[in-house]
Amino acid sequence: MKILIINEFRKLKREWFLLMLLLLTLIPVLTGSLGLFLNGSGKPLDDLFFFINNQFSMFFPMVVFILIGSLFYMEYKNQTYINWITYGYSKTKLYFSKVIVGMIIAFAFAGLMYLFLVAFFPILMGMEKITTSSTSFIDISKGFFLEVLLLVPITIVAGAIVINLSRNIVVTSVLGVIYGFVSVFFIGASQGYFIPGAFAYRLCMYFVDNTSYYDNPTMATITGLTSYLIIFTILFLIGLLLFTRKRKIEN
Repeated sequence: MKILIINEFRKLKREWFLLMLLLLTLIPVLTGSLGLFLNGSGKPLDDLFFFINNQFSMFFPMVVFILIGSLFYMEYKNQTYINWITYGYSKTKLYFSKVIVGMIIAFAFAGLMYLFLVAFFPILMGMEKITTSSTSFIDISKGFFLEVLLLVPITIVAGAIVINLSRNIVVTSVLGVIYGFVSVFFIGASQGYFIPGAFAYRLCMYFVDNTSYYDNPTMATITGLTSYLIIFTILFLIGLLLFTRKRKIEN
């Protein structure tokens, strides 16, 4: 498995789509900070994060969806699919190698965005563009990392299904954009905890403002986590079975 993962990273040396996806990941921080630079008045720290996270919860699922699609699509685009599946490794291991690399890159992207937050917040505070509030940066960090931890795995397995069904990066990208919008559509719903993306967002914002969470926190958290695990398991198994079955292209 280690060899397969290393090989996957080697394939990315000449791929420029990673830079585009990284820039898309950083858009929330860049637009939020730019807005404050152009705005003369100070804004509370939690208000700024609220603005940034609203955009992040939409853009980041798109990025992860397109990312995993691009990782699989490289084999179709470069016409190396047959060579790839005849490495001598099981298709299950090949599938896992793509998924693991996708998760590593997605977590790295989220980590880079977090570093941008760490870099910009003190600068903005020094310029009196943002003011301290009851929400600490540690609370924001806890919420952000929990949100990322929930968003990445389920989006990876969902995107893997789409790219291996369509074998078309355009279709996958379009559905990735739709997926991002759907993720935020249910954010305000009273029973949005059934939707993984909406639940991840509300769980994150709980650390920023606990009044923004669901009316019954305990029930919502248990239901949300249970729903997440069920949906993730189903999507993961569908994606794995879809990839491991023999296709016409392999005959």
